[in-house]
Amino acid sequence: MTVLRACRWLEQALTRIELGAALLAFAAMLTLSAADIIGRNLFNATLPGSDLVLRQLVLWVALPGAALAVAAQRHLHLDPANLAARPCWQKWTAIPFNLAAALVCALLTKAAWAYWQDEWHYQSSEAVWLAWMGLILPVAFGLLTLHFLLRAVLANQEQAA
Repeated sequence: MTVLRACRWLEQALTRIELGAALLAFAAMLTLSAADIIGRNLFNATLPGSDLVLRQLVLWVALPGAALAVAAQRHLHLDPANLAARPCWQKWTAIPFNLAAALVCALLTKAAWAYWQDEWHYQSSEAVWLAWMGLILPVAFGLLTLHFLLRAVLANQEQAA
């Protein structure tokens, strides 16, 4: 019972952090977009680099949102013919599908980390902030891996109970 409680607590804590990150990024997107629109219409100018920041902020909204969907079990299921939607099959498919998804996300984490390191290495000194914003890719895929692993552990604990 302690493992189950710890997994649920960790998932709730991660969910709060991810929701906060997504909300802050969304608010920043709205603010920056409004400033860009006002700047274009009133002053014929935009904020330098705002396009790049907005592109990065899309990732800062979408990727934590994906982790939130996994935590809420509202993500796309890896279930042929929707077998996992049936309660009798769900107990058999939950663990392997969550573990398979965790493996895929772990591989994507590794690839995203290599990509980020390459970006960091070749980033110009005035655009280092852009590389820091790109850190969302390996972090988010790592969080997705963790969420899928937690889902597998929780499914295993629920089956045992």
